[in-house]
Amino acid sequence: MTPSRVRRLVATALLLATSACTPEPEVAPNVLWIVWDTVRADRLGVYGANRPTTPNVDRWAEGALIFDDALAIAPTTVPNHASMFTGRTPSEHRSTNAEPRLPGTYPTIAQKLRQAGYRTYLWAANPHISKASRFARGFERNEHPWDFVHQKRAVELARRKGEGDRSGLAEELDRDGRANVWAVKESGTLAQSSMLQWLDAQPDPDPWFAFFNYMEAHRPISPARRFREQVMDPEQVDASYALDRGWDTTWNYTFGRLELSDEELALIAGAYDAAIAELDDLFAQLMAELEARGELSNTVVILTSDHGEHLGEHHMLDHQYSLYEPVLRVPLVVHFPKRFPAGRETRPVMAFDLYPTLLELAGLSDQIEDDSRAVSLLAPREQRVRFAEYRAPFGSPFRNLRKKDPDFDASPWRRRLRMIRDDGYKFIHGGDGRHELYQIAVDPGEQNDLLAEESARAEGMNEELGALFGELEAIARTPTGRSTPLPVADRQRLEALGYGEADADDASAGDGAAGSASGDGAADSAADPGETGAEAQ
Repeated sequence: MTPSRVRRLVATALLLATSACTPEPEVAPNVLWIVWDTVRADRLGVYGANRPTTPNVDRWAEGALIFDDALAIAPTTVPNHASMFTGRTPSEHRSTNAEPRLPGTYPTIAQKLRQAGYRTYLWAANPHISKASRFARGFERNEHPWDFVHQKRAVELARRKGEGDRSGLAEELDRDGRANVWAVKESGTLAQSSMLQWLDAQPDPDPWFAFFNYMEAHRPISPARRFREQVMDPEQVDASYALDRGWDTTWNYTFGRLELSDEELALIAGAYDAAIAELDDLFAQLMAELEARGELSNTVVILTSDHGEHLGEHHMLDHQYSLYEPVLRVPLVVHFPKRFPAGRETRPVMAFDLYPTLLELAGLSDQIEDDSRAVSLLAPREQRVRFAEYRAPFGSPFRNLRKKDPDFDASPWRRRLRMIRDDGYKFIHGGDGRHELYQIAVDPGEQNDLLAEESARAEGMNEELGALFGELEAIARTPTGRSTPLPVADRQRLEALGYGEADADDASAGDGAAGSASGDGAADSAADPGETGAEAQ
């Protein structure tokens, strides 16, 4: 039994001895926080998916609160997790996929809950969310599929799933059988068995906090055949194995160097939906196991994502170089009937709002910082200015393409992006002076750019965006000391995942919201760098 639990029991005993009429204090809830990495909202049944991707979640959500309008604060893993863990924006914590470390300037939700007496557990299939990247701060136990104890089983799972599939997953298995990050990322079954073993070995009555990051829907996607059969017809299932869905296809299509037919894009989307169906099955298994253990009666269950994915919209795949709706609109469903009545919530929220929400549910409202932009989901605002940013353009695809084509011009994609949503409109500021304006309520697909037509509105939103980010950067805490390099093994895992370092001067790629909203402002994208940094696989 932990010291904090002993103190609470002693305090409760004293209160009861003083007055038999004193009610027993409310027990802090357990927290199960599940992130389906790279899953966009509109591919789930509860958000109107046109395929049967999530029958289990759909049934479970009948007793939950579904947030219809939830946005991520960035299109990539690191800044979103850093914001969800700290309640701070990327401009404040400065974590990016190019600098994948969580600085110690802000306490994490795991640290605060652990200090309050929670037992804490982390499973992450994304190598960014690890001890090496400092995202495990506050978790008394953190596990990953590449851990030695899990590697052999993880490789077996990947080999079986990737066989015969041109997704790129099978090729990531080393010839000598050693596990690398691509080979082991789709290991949801290992995640659940490991967490349950941890839970079963904890007789302590203290509440627990478990965080999961699942990577089944992150490229390279290779869902099991039975889940493809759940969402595609037999001909499409066979064709999905034959279609090249690897990184070369992804980036050549995104950069306009390759065309894909509607049928091929449908197969890519089908494999993605099948991966979500697999996540749905894993979710059902975990819920059943926890229910059998009696662990769900006082547990907040959260299902969300860090960001979404392009499936051909705007001639893009993956989730880089964009702040469009497919990469920002995420699912957010909370099941805890004591505080969240079942139904639908239409007020605007953001995924990093979970930080103050969990502190409030745990009775730690006094630890919510006054200057945080996150808003508790227990009291969403009717109207709210929301924003997102893409601070570090992903350089590895550029370097790889230039090896094959030295004349490849990456400048259209080598830029920082910022976005602001206000009064039904969405303004995207491009660091190179190419801006966009959309009226989301009537144009959710962002097909009609109103920048020229409503230039005055665009100018006003550009000024609002500049003032907002100026405030954020003014309150950002300066990290103490320069971050130390990642260990070689961890850096190699990130490089294999296609991240690693940005181009040498990406740090200056369009910083700030200066420049005319009409698009005539001076370009502030970075100059083309040399061939430096980590290479993507």
